[in-house]
Amino acid sequence: MEIVIKGSGETVVRFIDRKGKTLLQESIRVFGSEKMEAKRDIDLSVETLAGEVRVSPVLVRQSEKQQVTFGGEKPSAYTKKRCQEIGCTQSVVEDAERGCAQSLQADVIRLPNTPIRGKDSPRT
Repeated sequence: MEIVIKGSGETVVRFIDRKGKTLLQESIRVFGSEKMEAKRDIDLSVETLAGEVRVSPVLVRQSEKQQVTFGGEKPSAYTKKRCQEIGCTQSVVEDAERGCAQSLQADVIRLPNTPIRGKDSPRT
């Protein structure tokens, strides 16, 4: 799927699974003329420890003067359709269509080849 952003500023897109859990977030910044256009191709699946998971994009923030499309459509329309395709519940579809998706939880993010540490674990 292609995200197209016209105009300068920051756009934040979260990618949710069918349960509405945010698995990935992208912040895309565009600087320059208001006529500037940025394009970003996005795969609508992510690889997790449990295997491949299909996701839906949710536009959660955009700068005031930016115009954003997902796959050539308004983000809310595309998100609604994609959420229905991946089996989201009606409440998840409605939230996502309005641009509501939970924030990533920093305490559960782990880079490959790094040990899991709790907040009380000693630092090395």
